[in-house]
Amino acid sequence: MNRSYPIEPAIPAPLTRSLPPLGATAVCAAALAMCAVTAAVTIAGSTSDHAELEAFARVLIVAAPIGVGLFALRRPPFERFGVLLVASGPVLFLATLANSENATLYSVGRVSGWAVEPFLVYLILAFPTGRLEGRVDRALFYAITFVALILFLPTALLVERFPVPAPWMTCDADCPGNAFMLTSSEPTLVEDVLRPLREFMLAAVAAAVAVRIAHRIRGAKPLTRRTLAPVLGVACFRIGAFGAALLGRRVAPESSVIEVSAWLLAIAVPLMAVAFLVALLRWWVFIARATQRFAARLRGHPSPDDLRAALADAFDDPSLEIVYWIGNGEDHWADADGHLIERELVAPGRCLTEIGDGPDRIAAIIHDSALRDDRAFIATATSYALMTLENHRLTAQASSLLREVRESRSRIQAAADAERRRIERDLHDGAQQRLVALRIKLELAAERTGGGEGEGAAVLRALGDEVEEALEEVRSLARGIYPPSLATRGLVEGLRAAALRNPLPTTVLADGIQRYSREVESAAYFCCLEALQNVAKHARGASGAVIELSDNGSLRLEVCDDGAGFDSGAVSGGMGLVSMCDRLAAVGGELAVSSGPGRGTRVTASIPLEAHAG
Repeated sequence: MNRSYPIEPAIPAPLTRSLPPLGATAVCAAALAMCAVTAAVTIAGSTSDHAELEAFARVLIVAAPIGVGLFALRRPPFERFGVLLVASGPVLFLATLANSENATLYSVGRVSGWAVEPFLVYLILAFPTGRLEGRVDRALFYAITFVALILFLPTALLVERFPVPAPWMTCDADCPGNAFMLTSSEPTLVEDVLRPLREFMLAAVAAAVAVRIAHRIRGAKPLTRRTLAPVLGVACFRIGAFGAALLGRRVAPESSVIEVSAWLLAIAVPLMAVAFLVALLRWWVFIARATQRFAARLRGHPSPDDLRAALADAFDDPSLEIVYWIGNGEDHWADADGHLIERELVAPGRCLTEIGDGPDRIAAIIHDSALRDDRAFIATATSYALMTLENHRLTAQASSLLREVRESRSRIQAAADAERRRIERDLHDGAQQRLVALRIKLELAAERTGGGEGEGAAVLRALGDEVEEALEEVRSLARGIYPPSLATRGLVEGLRAAALRNPLPTTVLADGIQRYSREVESAAYFCCLEALQNVAKHARGASGAVIELSDNGSLRLEVCDDGAGFDSGAVSGGMGLVSMCDRLAAVGGELAVSSGPGRGTRVTASIPLEAHAG
């Protein structure tokens, strides 16, 4: 059978593929250049005794997101998020220019710092897929973007100096002026209304983001929870630092708490990148272990139920389902029992991955949407599922063929038994009656010839004796074809009649034997009869035979003798044994022969009765 890679149309194409070597080199070179500029600007504008340490901290703000982004780009489920992290590097780099003594670079850095907040909110809410999945996430991003564009950005044209301290610089009273100011003086509206309003809204949105992540973690599957937990921790840390900075600026503007909070806000950026990295590594390790567990559980020949259970357990998704495509004029999905699925197939937070063989749709896996972009899961699950379902289909086909063979054997055997009964009836009603009539006529002719005496009468009586012998042979043949005792009185009486005719003394033992279908009784009778004939022909030194019948849900037959026996492994069965096997197979039965030198022979047969009930 020709096979193709499983299809998975529910997964949109990734934003990008892993960067080629040249592209990765270019990104690394640009990152190094930005880090170098950041370090130089920071050292040049610093008045601290630890300028190098300060420069190192600023470099981390730029380098950490880019480094984690490059790592994420090499992991297919997180490519899109990796692009966002790498793209955040230039924005953060521009924000670090606020450490410059040059007014223009300083002003560019301060305005870019305002753009950092929407970018960070997007990263937090879009982790790990790189997409804003729900309306709440989009609303929060739009809110923080509105605050930045409407309440922050326009004030760059109105204020003489930017508020200090800030996360991206360390200067205080000696900071350069605003190079973008267009008015002659700063409107009082900025300080009295806009600045308190934007700080309040910024804090409110930040708190709402933390609540949103906590809500996602609480309602998430274990698979998603393990990736979001580190991000929530850092997000809460940054919100706490932000709240402390705002409160300190209002309550104690000269307090060192404000400067510490500003540094904590800045350090929270590389910490957030580390949180992203920890989450990605946890995911990577989980997928690797899950794939190993899944492969280990599917050894042998698993059923579709085993496949579903193994996937659900290995990938920590108890509600995982496998549905099957049924095309019979009205195409639809069905469960494993063939029942149509009329409910909504893919619930919120779930994803459907189709499994196909070439152009043919076979089944689908409904799983946690967190696995939607994970190629390792998709490749493993669909390939094993395709193999398992294909094996299941082949097994079902083989079972169907075997069932058809058994049904064919049953029909052939039933037709043969019906033919035997017809022959027996024809012999009884035809040839046997004619021979009886001929015998009577010969006797009458002998009585009329010479007064019943003389040579002519003797010849007629001799012919009558031959007719009598022929009649007895016909009767014997008729009994062998389908004995009347079997048809009228059942299996036990039929075998007892056969035992009386057997050359060796034969005993019939029966326990709980009733009347069964004609097919079962016929197969059992002729199987025992064939075994008795083998005893008479081949059981050297046998003094007798025993036929034992029992019914314990299956009709069990045993024919034993005390003859010399034989090596059953060195003797191949003849036509008699083949005939017995065929008869039993036609009614779903099985045959076993046990023998050994000096131990006699035991022929055992078993016929299931459930299939022949009624």
